[in-house]
Amino acid sequence: MLLCDVANLEPGMIVGGSIPHPKRPTTELLRPGAELDANMIEHLTRLGISEVWVAHDATSDLDAAVGSGLSVARMSVFQQLKTDFSRLSVSTVSGAKLQVYRQTVTDLVFELISTGQYAHLAHQMVNDTSGVFTHCANVAFLSVLVGLEMETYLVSQRPQLSPEHARDVVPLGLGAMLHDIGKTALNPEDRTKHEIANQPTDEDEIKNYRKHIFAGHKMLDVSRFPATARHAVLNHHQRFDGKGWPIQAARREGSETRPQRGTEIHIFSRIIAAANVLDNLINGANKPHISPVAALREFNSTRFDGWFDPVVRYLMIRRLPPFPIGSLVRLSNNAKATIVSLNFRQPCRPTVRMLDENTRNNKGEYTTVDLDIEPSIHIVESGGNNVEKHLFELPDLKSTVEKEKATSSA
Repeated sequence: MLLCDVANLEPGMIVGGSIPHPKRPTTELLRPGAELDANMIEHLTRLGISEVWVAHDATSDLDAAVGSGLSVARMSVFQQLKTDFSRLSVSTVSGAKLQVYRQTVTDLVFELISTGQYAHLAHQMVNDTSGVFTHCANVAFLSVLVGLEMETYLVSQRPQLSPEHARDVVPLGLGAMLHDIGKTALNPEDRTKHEIANQPTDEDEIKNYRKHIFAGHKMLDVSRFPATARHAVLNHHQRFDGKGWPIQAARREGSETRPQRGTEIHIFSRIIAAANVLDNLINGANKPHISPVAALREFNSTRFDGWFDPVVRYLMIRRLPPFPIGSLVRLSNNAKATIVSLNFRQPCRPTVRMLDENTRNNKGEYTTVDLDIEPSIHIVESGGNNVEKHLFELPDLKSTVEKEKATSSA
C-alpha cells in the first residue's frame, strides 16, 4: 500500500486501508478494496482528509509493515477515554475502572511488541478534535512506544526495583492515559489551554489551568492506582532544567521550595512530559495541524532545550518517523518515491523506492535509493506539502546529552 496525499488521488485507485471519518474515527467512510471515483475524491477533500492508503504494486511487499488503520487496542484506549471522560467531571476513578484501564494498556503494550519494529506508527495516532480524551490516548500511545524502546534506561533510572519490574511500562501507560484527566474538572475554556499554545495569560488563568494536575491526582488517589501513575499525573509539567511545576514541598534549598528537576523527576513523568508536548505539536495545540516532520523539527529545536530528559527527547524523535514507511514523497530531483526503510540515525534521510516505471530494472524491480548515502537528493514534499524547510539533522545521543547539561546548568 501507498500512503497517498489526496491531491495525488486518481479515479480508479483502490483503497488499501479503511478510511475513518475525520470527526468520528469509529465511523468508516470507505473500506479496503473500494474503487475511488471523482465524487469520492471530492468528498474526501471536502471533509479535510489529507492522506489515504491506496493499493500499489511498488509497495505490496511492505503491506505487512505499514498497518494502515487504527488498531483495535489503540481504538479501545480512545473509546474508553471518550466514554469515561465525558462522565467523570469531578468524580473519582474506582478500583474496578482501574482494572479496565490496566487491561486496556496491557493490550496496547502487547500489540506494540507484537508489531516488531512498528516503524509505520506516525500516522496511527488518533486524529480527532472532539476532546481531551483524544490527546490522552495519543500520549499513552507515544509514551508506551518510547518506553518499550528504552528498557535499559528504565532499569538504570529505577535502581531500587528488579529489572523485571523496572521495565514494566503498564504503569507508564496508565499515567499517560490519564495524565490530563483533571481537565474534566475545569470549565470548557480552561480545558483548551496548553503551555505551548493557547497559553493562560493572566495570574487567575494560570492558577485555574494548573488546577488540573491536582484534580487529576485526587481522582486517582482514592483508588489503588500505582503510585508511579499518580505521580505522573501530578508531575507531567515538570521540566528537566527545574523550570516546571508544581513546586514540591519535599524539595528544599534552604528555606525555598522549588520544582523538581533532572533525575529527581520520575522517569515516567519525564516520558509523559515529552509525549504531551509532541502530541500537542502534531495534533492538538497547533491549528491547523502540522506535518510530523515539522512537529519533530520544532520539538528538536532550541525552543524546547532544557524542557526534557535528553535521552527521552532523542529516542522520541528517533521512534516517531517524520516520513512513515509506505508514504508518498517527492524528491529534490522531482521524482516520486515511497519510503521503504527508516533511518534512525538521521530520520529525514530514509531509504526510498522510486515510483517511475522507467526506473525498473530488467527484473521489473523498482529502483531503491538510500538518501543517507546520496547527499545530492533529499525529500521536498510529503502529504502534499512542501517540507524542505522542516528537514533536520539529529545529533548523536552523546552530543545531545552534553548540550542539555550545558543548558540546564546555565
